[in-house]
Parts: sequence; structure tokens; C-alpha cells
Amino acid sequence: MLKKQFILSALLLAFLGVFSTVNGQERNVVGAGNYYVDSDNGNDNGIGKSEKQAWKSLAKVNAQVFNPGDKIFFKRGGQWEGQLLPQGSGTTRQPIIFTAYGKGALPVIAAKGKFKDAVLLKNLSNIALEYFDISNQDTLVKEQKTGPAGVRILAENIGTIKNIRLSGLYIHDINGDNKKGSNEGNGIFWDCQGPTPSNIENLLIENCKLLRVDRNGIRGNGTFGFRTNWFPNKNLIIRGCTLEDIGGDGIVVKAFDGSIVEHNKLFYIRTRAKDNAVGIWPHSSDNTLIQYNEVAYTKNQDWSNDGQSFDIDGNCTNTIIQNNYSHDNEGGFMLVISDAINEKSKMTTGSIIRNNLSVNDGNKRKRLFNFALVTDSTYISGNHFYNRTTDSVKMELIDIEHGVPKNVVFENNTFHYAGTSLGIFNKSDKQYNALKWIGNTFKGNIQGKEKLQNVIEEKVPPQKKGNKFPWNYLKETERKMNLKK
Repeated sequence: MLKKQFILSALLLAFLGVFSTVNGQERNVVGAGNYYVDSDNGNDNGIGKSEKQAWKSLAKVNAQVFNPGDKIFFKRGGQWEGQLLPQGSGTTRQPIIFTAYGKGALPVIAAKGKFKDAVLLKNLSNIALEYFDISNQDTLVKEQKTGPAGVRILAENIGTIKNIRLSGLYIHDINGDNKKGSNEGNGIFWDCQGPTPSNIENLLIENCKLLRVDRNGIRGNGTFGFRTNWFPNKNLIIRGCTLEDIGGDGIVVKAFDGSIVEHNKLFYIRTRAKDNAVGIWPHSSDNTLIQYNEVAYTKNQDWSNDGQSFDIDGNCTNTIIQNNYSHDNEGGFMLVISDAINEKSKMTTGSIIRNNLSVNDGNKRKRLFNFALVTDSTYISGNHFYNRTTDSVKMELIDIEHGVPKNVVFENNTFHYAGTSLGIFNKSDKQYNALKWIGNTFKGNIQGKEKLQNVIEEKVPPQKKGNKFPWNYLKETERKMNLKK
């Protein structure tokens, strides 16, 4: 069933390049045209239809209601202070596209704290935003208390908006609050508000770079993410993005059914937040696939609960985390957790964690895995967990707290601790009783294996890893491990 669901999600997501209808009506618009915007040589009295008659200001662009098929070109090297607030939706065949023209640096949109959002896409469908430099830094304050964003996608009291693409954006320097709450800043944020249940279908975020964002890189809200008010967003792809020096969370899949997060690089996450934050994680989401990502150097300098590379969080079902390269994350490799379990929030269940490579994760927090509260049916297989740190680390391999998980299986994983690092099993018999062990390999400095229960020693035939991601890092990792045995 799980496999069929992901195949269906993949098929749906494959069509993100085809934009859907607006309000159920497909419109062919005659005369869809190109518009040009030039901050240096433009003139708002012009018609905007050619480079020589380009408009000048964001105000002129924001006043225009664009039609399906229109393309709005901003001149490279140009700079605009303020907010881009597009009006008008496209159609399946004729999306509206905001993009760049000419040579040189990306066109700059800098809100400078004068607007909550540098770019606001409100109640729009079939629209694309590509190749912009976007920032929202108020240099007069340490932290903006407005919940600032680089790009906000808002579905407000409208029902469903569809087919939004963000590509090739450079989003940086957003000084929001690093404390969880309404003031926290975001690089890219989706937001769904009522009273009419509203959501987003088919959101594609690709090849974007986010740098120095407080608090979150890419995430959204959960207004309709409770099971008693369940109207989830559908079909999300986040791929090929680089996130670096993010104050809090990196990528958070929030209130989505059917998501793929792949081929992203996240470095130095949770660099300033003092509360919980993780590299990549879903919350209140179903059928999430997280794969082929590199997550490294997530911080945990204050012995807090988080700082892992990955997390499968509360109110989630059917999450797969596979084929990722995780290294040097101070809080550990993985958190699996439920929220308070009630009619609003389901127990986290149906999690698969497989074929990941983890190197030197958890050295600061001194734990590799963390299970918190009661979760059900977590299958962990084919992963390689290495630690070759030169620090003297004594690390709990499987930390269990605030409840005992149900039906956890570790199958055909390798745990290898070398040098001065020490992996330990130090929890209670009751806690370890939830874990079933099949054909795992323990190498090097590991203590407490005798405490494990439900151990099946038979070997499971290992999968061929080849040289593909993340296993292209494995040969060098093993060479260094062997040198330090």
C-alpha cells in the first residue's frame, strides 16, 4: 500500500510542469505579452512592452493585473527596494512567469524590513518566479518581530490555489526572530488561512539558494493540519536547493500529503536558535519521501533536544527517509517522535529509514537515534553509522525517552565506532524491549550489546551499494575508519 501511494504521488508530481486551470475554466488569452522592468532606465509612463519602453518601479508592476501567458522580465543588475506583489493568475497552458533578462547579477528585490514579505504570492495559481535576488533585512533592529519572509505563498479564504514554481532564487539575509512562534522569519514560507479551508496543490521549489536566514529556511504553516480540521496541501517538491547558515530549522514539510524532498544540501542549520530545530523534517504530513540529500554541521551547542539531521515528527504517517548523506550533525542522526496523541494529532506511524550514510553524527549531544513519546512501526534498514571522531565521545546509540515506541525493527545496519569514540547501549530493559534486531553488524568500540533483547543473529544478504549517492562517500569513510581501528 505504501509503495502504491508513493508511485501515485510521484506520477502526480511529475506533472508539476503543466499548470492547471483557474476556477475550473481553461482560458486561452489572445495577446499575452512580455513586459520589461528596468530600475535604471525604465519609465513608468511607458507601456512596458519592450526593453526601450520598460517600466521602472515595483509599484507599476504591482498595479498591473496580468493575464495568462504574460511574462514579466526584470533587468539583471537592477535593484528594487520594496515588495513585489503580483496580481493575476495563469492557466495550465499559459502560466504567468516573473523572470530576468539581460546579462549580469540577478535582479534584486530588497524589502529592508519595510514589508513583511519581499515577495507575496497571494491567492494566485499557475505562476512562476525565477532568477531573483531576494532579501528582507532591517538593519535598524537585531530581530524583526513581524515574521518576515523572502517569499510567502498565501492561500487565504479561497479554497485551493495550484501550480506554483519557485526556481533559481537567491534568498538571503532575513533577520526574523529565532524563537519559535509568530515572529520567526522564513526564507520561503507557505501559509494557509481561513475561515474557508484553503490549501496549495502542486508547489515546486527547485535550485534555490538560501543563506543567513533567521529562523527557518523553507517551511509552511499548519492551519488545516490538525486531523479534526484536515485539509492538507498536496504535492510538494523541494529539490536541488542549498541552505546554509540557517538560524533554526532547515526544511520543514508542514501539512502536506505527498511530498518529495531530494538532492538538497543543508549546511550549518540551527546556528542561532536556542529551541528545537532540525535539518529536514515533516510535521502533520502524510506520504513524505526524503532522499539524496546531504545534511551536515547542524548545531547543538546547548544540550537541547534537537540538532539532528533528520526528524520524523508528530502527526505523520508513511514517511520514507532514504539514501541520504548525513555527517557532523551535533545533535545526532535521527529523531522519531509523536506529539500529544489525541483527536487532533495522530500517533506517528509507518516510518521507513533506509540506506542512509551517517558519519560522526551526535558528538555534541552524545546520542545517535532518539525516540520520543509513543510512535508505531518504524523500520530501519541498510544504514551505515560510522564515528571516527578524534574527540573522546561516549554516545548512546538508541536514546528512548518520554514513552516507549512500538514495533521498531533494526535490520541489516552497520554500527562502526573507532578511535576514541564509544557507542553504548545504556537504556532500560523495558525500553530496549521495543526494538527488534535482525542481522545487524557492530564493529569497533561498542558496549552494552548484551542488553539488547529480541536479537536475531542471522545475516541478511547486504544490498549492493555501488558508487551512487550516498555510497560514493563510503569508500573514503571506511578507509579512514580502518586507519583508526
